[in-house]
Amino acid sequence: MSAPIKPVTIRDIATAIGLHHTTVSLGLRNSSRLPPATLEKIQRTAQELGYTPNPMLSALNAYRKAKSPVHYQATIAWINNWEQEDGMMKVETFSQYFKGVLDRARQLGYLVEEFWLKKPGMTPERMVSILKARNIQGLLMPPQAFAGTLPPLDFTPFSAVAFGYTIQPPVLNVVTNHHYHSIHLLLTKLKELGYRRIGLNAFVDWDEKVENAWIGGLRLAWWRHPELVPIPPCLNCWVEDPRFKAWMAKYRPDVIVANSDTAKDLRKQGYALPEDIGFASLDLNPSEKGMSGLNENNFYIGQKAVDVLVGLLHRGERGIPEVPSACWWKVSGSPARPCARSLCRRNRSARPGGRRSSQRLSSSETKSFLAPCDLCQ
Repeated sequence: MSAPIKPVTIRDIATAIGLHHTTVSLGLRNSSRLPPATLEKIQRTAQELGYTPNPMLSALNAYRKAKSPVHYQATIAWINNWEQEDGMMKVETFSQYFKGVLDRARQLGYLVEEFWLKKPGMTPERMVSILKARNIQGLLMPPQAFAGTLPPLDFTPFSAVAFGYTIQPPVLNVVTNHHYHSIHLLLTKLKELGYRRIGLNAFVDWDEKVENAWIGGLRLAWWRHPELVPIPPCLNCWVEDPRFKAWMAKYRPDVIVANSDTAKDLRKQGYALPEDIGFASLDLNPSEKGMSGLNENNFYIGQKAVDVLVGLLHRGERGIPEVPSACWWKVSGSPARPCARSLCRRNRSARPGGRRSSQRLSSSETKSFLAPCDLCQ
């Protein structure tokens, strides 16, 4: 019977390359305290010798760290690629991402510093040079201002994690809300509450940022639930736009699904929610009280992005991954209020002619399931 194979230890690696075992330990954890050449040498030797971390010891170390005071580990870069430096943080969803990032980074001993890629005089090459000079190896890529954007950075020296799918092609590891699951959950709940004429009000560029999950989810809901009236979505129309008012008059939705700001605009236009029309938000945030909709857990997504990035740093995974991975997080919901058609007083512009809200549209009215309404084009 052959003798069991002795596992390779950190001290074995240290002996092989002539370094102290504590230095090797730092190198295996990608510590920014070591020069890149030393890190590369330690990790290459560990791979050649067949070193594998002991999961039980790793768990013990994690427990000890959790009980010990947190010390500075490294700095993580938050790369802002928006035209206006403060533009991204005006979107509360993205602001919640950033707050979650700061919270989790602090817990793990990391600092987070924002770098503005569109700063006057800044170039992608200069940005990479600055990050390397600062020995910053981890990048967080928040949502881009426009869908289909690929920041012109050389990711080779960095571990990077992206939020959502605005970066196209999706070359980086991604952390995001499961938007398709979210819209399915929302539409199913609205149907259970008695709504049948569900109207989606959205902007095409934002739907593209979620890989068309909103329009696609609406179309699937019509197919799965024939009792739903297939109202064409109202796209690229603000509430005060005459096209929106014409859409409301023509299709008479009994509930509107849209971003939270739409609810404020509806009230400004004289609609009482939910007395005149129901409303459910696609992106409910903690500051919005008394509103129904989806809580995408954006703060939590920010925390998990840091967890994923730190894992990449510890494993020495740099550059564009051969097979990018995605971490999807589900939502929690604030249930919409019941429709109660017999009790609710409906705004006349929302239900012209007094037709029953359960009446289905004619084929000429619906046109294509996926097409926007003819009034919004």
